[in-house]
Amino acid sequence: MDVTVIGTGRMGSALVRRLANQGFTVYAWNRTRDKLKGLPARALDDVSQARGLVFIFVSDDDALNMVIKGISGDVIALAGTYSVAAIRALSTKLIGSNVGLLATPVIGGPGDVEKGSAIYLVGGAEVVYNKVKDVFDKLGTIIRLPTAESAMALKLAYNALLIGSMALLGEYVNLGRTYGVDNETLKDLLRRTAFKDIADKYLDRIISPKALPSFTLSLAAKDVHYAVKSAGDAKTPMVVSSAVKALYELLSALGLGNEDYVRAGILELEGFGKNNAY
Repeated sequence: MDVTVIGTGRMGSALVRRLANQGFTVYAWNRTRDKLKGLPARALDDVSQARGLVFIFVSDDDALNMVIKGISGDVIALAGTYSVAAIRALSTKLIGSNVGLLATPVIGGPGDVEKGSAIYLVGGAEVVYNKVKDVFDKLGTIIRLPTAESAMALKLAYNALLIGSMALLGEYVNLGRTYGVDNETLKDLLRRTAFKDIADKYLDRIISPKALPSFTLSLAAKDVHYAVKSAGDAKTPMVVSSAVKALYELLSALGLGNEDYVRAGILELEGFGKNNAY
């Protein structure tokens, strides 16, 4: 089967490489054509040239609504993170067409996608999924969900949990440092508790940030916004996530949107003009 990737940022590019390494003929489109250079894919001039299984990895609801106009292909797989309302509107739009729709948001980063260790939350009709199952079998771990909306809702819930946890982890570091606790002691405590895996994966990123984060604070703000909005649309309150949303949006407004999202808690004091321990 031909596979098309629409949107070749870090995640989309990783998916192109994974697909090509698994022997698929891959086509790709990006609004900035230079981002197609060096990728093992045939460049498309327009989304109307998409074919086969079409993965969409654009940034947000607005970008999704732009690229979906005039798109071609047999099955559309929404691999980015969008609001449930956007998924529902697109599902309604495609009723009666010959194009199948799946929501396939990814748990994991670009490295996980390329290695095949990412988790794909695949929601949609079984008859649609069966058409493209052979592709997904070569991508990573698949968790099937009954509808596109449920897959995206689970992705938003997961992201809200992770993003909120990172904010609290940063505050843990801040409070410990304020009272003279060194970094190694902060790590040692967490590694002796249920937070061991979290400490091993994220604590060094908070303490010693990398220059190019794979997921920025502004993107995290967008995801929590969609989670809170989707919950509100269903009259399901997310009180804690609403507070996390406000924090990330404020830090983004203060010019910190390109920072690694895991550093939100430790950036609070900087953002609010207070003294920090480092």
